[in-house]
Amino acid sequence: MIRNTLGNFQIAPNLTKNIIRKIDHLKPLTPSSGRLSMPWAIAISTIAVVLLMLSIGNYSVEAQTSETVKDYTKWALPKAAEARLGKGGINVIQFSPDGEKLAVGSNIGVWFYDVKTGKELSLFAGMCQSLAFSPDGQFIASGGGRFRGQELKLWEIATHQKVSLSGGPFVGSALRFSADGKTLISLGNWGELIAQLDVETGAGQVKNIAGRSWERINRRSSPEPYALTHDKFAVGDENGKIELWDTMTGAKLSTLGGHREPPVDRSNHVLVLEFSPDGRLLASGSKDRTVRLWDTTTSTELAVLRKHTGWINALAFSPDGKTLATGSTDKTTRLWNTAKGELLATLTGPLNGIVALSFSPDGTTLASGSTDGTVRFWSTKTRNWLPLDIIEHTEWVRSVSFLKDNTTLVSVHFDGVITFWDMQTSQNIGLQTMQPAESLWAVALSPDGTKLASIGAKAKIFFEAGSGNSTSAWTPERLLRLTDVGTGRELATLTETVDEINPGRCMTFSPDGKMIAFEGPDKIHLWNIETGSSLDIPLVDEHVADGNGDFFSPPVDINAFAFSSDGRKLVSGTMGGKVQMWDTETGVALAPFFEGQNMEEAVEGGPGNFRVTYRDAITALAFSSNGRLLAVGSDQKIRLLGSREYPSLKDTPRGTQALVFSSDDTILATGMRDGSVELWNLATGDKLRTLNGHTAIVEVVVFSPDGKKLVSTGQDGTILLWDWEEVLKGSSTTDK
Repeated sequence: MIRNTLGNFQIAPNLTKNIIRKIDHLKPLTPSSGRLSMPWAIAISTIAVVLLMLSIGNYSVEAQTSETVKDYTKWALPKAAEARLGKGGINVIQFSPDGEKLAVGSNIGVWFYDVKTGKELSLFAGMCQSLAFSPDGQFIASGGGRFRGQELKLWEIATHQKVSLSGGPFVGSALRFSADGKTLISLGNWGELIAQLDVETGAGQVKNIAGRSWERINRRSSPEPYALTHDKFAVGDENGKIELWDTMTGAKLSTLGGHREPPVDRSNHVLVLEFSPDGRLLASGSKDRTVRLWDTTTSTELAVLRKHTGWINALAFSPDGKTLATGSTDKTTRLWNTAKGELLATLTGPLNGIVALSFSPDGTTLASGSTDGTVRFWSTKTRNWLPLDIIEHTEWVRSVSFLKDNTTLVSVHFDGVITFWDMQTSQNIGLQTMQPAESLWAVALSPDGTKLASIGAKAKIFFEAGSGNSTSAWTPERLLRLTDVGTGRELATLTETVDEINPGRCMTFSPDGKMIAFEGPDKIHLWNIETGSSLDIPLVDEHVADGNGDFFSPPVDINAFAFSSDGRKLVSGTMGGKVQMWDTETGVALAPFFEGQNMEEAVEGGPGNFRVTYRDAITALAFSSNGRLLAVGSDQKIRLLGSREYPSLKDTPRGTQALVFSSDDTILATGMRDGSVELWNLATGDKLRTLNGHTAIVEVVVFSPDGKKLVSTGQDGTILLWDWEEVLKGSSTTDK
């Protein structure tokens, strides 16, 4: 490694070799001695310096100070962001070949940890759904973003340099290095192509797999799991079928019997696949709660492993292939003897489902990643938990709010964990865990961050790596809980909904924090938490004809609520595109804004089977602080209502999920489906700036009480803190 002590630049070893090779081609030797003549020595030295300087420009060189190394909340931040809270949910984990480091592939990048201490070492940015180490541990490859199109990344670990790839773009739902480490093999995001990259040069070739083209397979399940070994890859589907394909020829080898028994959870969907180290065995896990072992040479089923009580989310073979680790939504990891199919041990401890597993190179340690945000380590000999955890990888931040002092931010994750963040240090300063801790069906924080309203649920959740989506099965509670955020104590419970079915997921507090609005089946519930009184507002939607010509009223699904600043009015927006204002004291319907004319009706499967779809559902609502303006967001556009002074937004935004006005009502900030935050000048209707930093849907955007910070949260499991002054300085640009 070459270091420039002034700039602390790091140049990759293979780069210096290339420079030396270039110089060697220029060497003229003196006839007598075989040594370089003085003029040529000087010339070559000059050329070396020039080549070195040019080569630096071809690499994304990072200079890290000791301060930034310690504060990982500031690693790889987008422009104008002050800090990132949370590390992104866990998609995949893998030990380095020497066993000293653990790589955690998350929604925002690959995190490196010291296995002895659990400390953060580095972050290789970019959504990661798959990763692979080269056999010598010099390189790591990461692939991510099945629906986002992020390219495969190849990094030289020691220097943190990204290798430039040519011949692509390349993606990677599954990755594998050749035995000699010279070639990286990558499977396309939908298993439709195979790419081979030369690690030294970064050059690659892509082979399309005709049998898996979009023309041949026009409907693909999500998620569709893949596994890759030296000569074949496997694909699973939602019907329990598993196919084997040849990586060299692209030919289909066989179709395994798959998970075809009567489904336990109404589905045989294959969720995960894994080859043994030698490629002879294939393990498959499904929603049917079973793990199956297959002989890939004969395409026969060897064993069915049945002890799990939840979906199978994760698989890992030991280095010798004799042990299989299986992880499930039932919160357990089980170890199996692959030769006999016998259960060896059951490991418990995580508060939520297992999503990733990896054995250390010597097979003595197993690492497990959970949707509770932790990676735990286990001894495979004693089957005991080792006293070392990696934390803060929880998925899906559902809600955030500032405490009144501006110095503390409260966040609530999908599993009911409440986290307190110090805004000056960006550090986690406390946790509260609600009961039940499995999942929250609906959630809202009071404006001052002191109270939490929630409807809990029993749930199985499989987060789809790199997609920002999830596959889940929910059983919501029939009551609403009000919890003190600081103590975790339950303050009150609203039980009027105990006999209701399918309570809605839309919920919000009034600006003064005294009232909660939440959705029920065909009604809106208003609960005054000071007096304990409640008011139900019935909802009536348009009638739709089914295939027999009979009319019915489809369920009214409310997607968004917004209280006026004085709390006297409530606006609701529905899946059907209807926006209605209500009097919160009487429940009387006031003037409707949109009648919901964007509905389409489709009939499938004969009488009694129908599906109602909508062209432009309402997704977000927000009042300006002065109450003069209402912003209405939908999948297709944002509309501004209430004053003729404001122009329409010129570049129609699509996929709005959250809305908030700046404190002076001059700018509208929008959280988007693609993970961006867009800023709009309300005086002109122009887009000021796009803030890119999240890798999944942005569900919440809020300002701090003093207006100095904009906070955005996403389904990628992270919270970004934006310096509002810096944001406005760059308001004529779009961040990349």
